[in-house]
Amino acid sequence: MLLKPHSRIQVIEGAKNNLPDPEALRGASAIRELAEGLTADDLLLVLISGGGSALLPAPIPPILLEEKEKLTKMLASRGAAIQELNTVRKTLSLLKGGGLARLAYPAQVVSLILSDVIGDPLDIIASGPTAASSHSVQDCLHILAKYNLLHSLPSSVEAVLSISPTKPTAAEDYSHVCNVIIGSNTLALAEAKRQAEGLGYATLILSAAVCGDVGRYQPELVPTA
Repeated sequence: MLLKPHSRIQVIEGAKNNLPDPEALRGASAIRELAEGLTADDLLLVLISGGGSALLPAPIPPILLEEKEKLTKMLASRGAAIQELNTVRKTLSLLKGGGLARLAYPAQVVSLILSDVIGDPLDIIASGPTAASSHSVQDCLHILAKYNLLHSLPSSVEAVLSISPTKPTAAEDYSHVCNVIIGSNTLALAEAKRQAEGLGYATLILSAAVCGDVGRYQPELVPTA
């Protein structure tokens, strides 16, 4: 991004190939520092989209970025769904799972969110930095057990899990936050339907929740002649 000289906008590019890296960690640290310095007179405007989990890495000490990245890769390689990946990520993060919103208190927080997750669960999109988490450490442990990773965790991850809250965060702790979905699969389908009907087509949305491995649904080619 090209900025004018002396611009107040700071750009930190990171998470190449959608993987957390030192630049993304530097960006997350800058965002954390900004949020911690806010007061009741401030408004924090947050823009969230898919890929936010990799762009905002802030592992809970003593977890290292490399350790969290390795664990995420192992989960993904064993077929973990995005909901499962982000449940583990936010359990091990300072900023995910509502952490950014908690740090910003007492400032007002407004998040404009582009959803890439079916059903638009606020605490799963980008691992929910401004949303109350609906998951507990038990959910994280269940996922790790499901993919046979409980006995191969770094000691730092074990230490964090042992002191993590046993209950999901309370929604009332986020009364200073307004989360708004501004783009999603559901909204896109509704607009496509509206446009098609405006052109005179009869339309029907079959589903906004189709998911799975596209490789399993390759249509058979039928000869036409």
